[in-house]
Amino acid sequence: MRFLPLLFLIFFTLNAALPDEESLKKEIGHMLIVGFEGALVDANSSIVQDIQSYELGGVILFDRLYRDKTQSKNITSPQQLQTLTKTLKSYAKKPLLISIDQEGGKVARLKPAYGFTQVPSAKRVAELPEEEARAIYKTQAKMLKENGINCDFAPIVDLAVEPKNTVIVGLERSYGDGAAVNKYAAIFMQELARQNIISVLKHFPGHGSSLGDSHAGFVDVSASWSVQELAPYKHFIQTNEVDMIMSAHVFNSHLDANYPATLSYNTNTKLLREELGYRGVLVSDDMQMGAIAKHYSLDERVVLAINSGVDMLLFGNQIEAHEPQKIIQTIYESVLSGKIPYARIQEANARIANLHTKNTIIQKPVNFSQKRIDLSKEYIQTHYGFEAKNIDIQPKSIVLHWTSIMDFELCFERLKAEEIVQGRKYIQNAGALNVSAHFLVDRDGTIYQLMPENLMARHTIGLNYSAIGIENIGGEENKAEDLTQEQAEANIRLIRYLKQKYPAIEYLLGHYEYLKMQNTPLWLEKDADYRTAKVDPGLRFMVKVRENIADLGLKTP
Repeated sequence: MRFLPLLFLIFFTLNAALPDEESLKKEIGHMLIVGFEGALVDANSSIVQDIQSYELGGVILFDRLYRDKTQSKNITSPQQLQTLTKTLKSYAKKPLLISIDQEGGKVARLKPAYGFTQVPSAKRVAELPEEEARAIYKTQAKMLKENGINCDFAPIVDLAVEPKNTVIVGLERSYGDGAAVNKYAAIFMQELARQNIISVLKHFPGHGSSLGDSHAGFVDVSASWSVQELAPYKHFIQTNEVDMIMSAHVFNSHLDANYPATLSYNTNTKLLREELGYRGVLVSDDMQMGAIAKHYSLDERVVLAINSGVDMLLFGNQIEAHEPQKIIQTIYESVLSGKIPYARIQEANARIANLHTKNTIIQKPVNFSQKRIDLSKEYIQTHYGFEAKNIDIQPKSIVLHWTSIMDFELCFERLKAEEIVQGRKYIQNAGALNVSAHFLVDRDGTIYQLMPENLMARHTIGLNYSAIGIENIGGEENKAEDLTQEQAEANIRLIRYLKQKYPAIEYLLGHYEYLKMQNTPLWLEKDADYRTAKVDPGLRFMVKVRENIADLGLKTP
């Protein structure tokens, strides 16, 4: 299914003309995650009609009604949940986040009483050896995947700062201090990622020092919060491991004298994005919680949150009920009146699109032992003239290729080995390290990741130490310009995602253009005789891709 059109509007243009009403309301719809009642849905269900009419960004599922915990809401058994999630996805025209709060311990919507596997609390997991913790989170991630969940509002990275804290520490939702949080939250996130489930760090900028519950009312952490509560966010942002971050409804006068975090430009843009360098999706905590709902109207909440830098608004419809139509109309009118700049809607949609791209990438790793690392270091020494401590790279360019072999599995097998395959004498004479790439795109546009983008792959002479390589199945016999429309769209999405993840990327080039990079600082090849003639991935393909990522400002060599 194609989720994104090939042609993209130029993002972030402050004076861009507004689209028509239907299109704008769909862009706003992409920014909403909503709750609904019912364990089963059909074409006549209001949530299905809203998903189709407004292309909602996601739904959130609960096991019980908040106002009457004796009543079921969305979850009664694995079989029922699988039917529900499958039905929701079948009606969605765009990628749909099917989200849940499944931390473990007392915050678990998938409970043993309904037939699901029990998962211990964060505090209990942090008391276990790493291997046991990983096994627990591996089991939980598989359970979520099997039941159709693709977004988990977890893990908690709040520090256990205040022993009297009832909502975080008292419920055993914190792993403990900073070291424990970094260690065990990383394991949780890694296991979710292996199942293509989006993880959400919460609650920024820290809820572990509070003495109140933001579900019920105003929570002020001005006297108790400390900068150490930002440490986990700094860590995971720097390691580029974050899918999403959730804001907290806590008030901190040291960060913003007027607004709680979810509504605070100082907190969400100046601190999180500008100071900490976060470039991904920021989702609000439930916009119906008493901490903000009792003090701000719906109009005030959505305007302040979106303008503060929040990209997705969560309305769980647990504490109070707001129909998506009403929320969307409220935001729509605020855009028309200028209270919300249209540029913020575009910016949020761009981040959301990149999140969906990341979530569709299938992990298909090539063989990667110490042998590949050692061969890579030998290649660096021979061709670039220095001794590398590791094979980490800082991506500065993206190179697009075609394989010239039309069979996906055959291509993968040739890239999989750590040493160069026989029959490629010229390349083999230049080093035993096998050629590879970071990504491989099949004819239908499916994206496979072969190795981490920040490790060196051998794919482009002279540029491997700073270039991400994207191979495309096609270019039969290295002559036919036969890459598909689906591959073009996939490359466009992937380039946008990579540029967001690595802002330092400067260049986009087709493999046939690589010799034009010889006069740039990125060119490192020392052997003046080591060159090959290239035609991939074809001029027409590069023109098509460049036309649709022009707003990224990537240089042509």
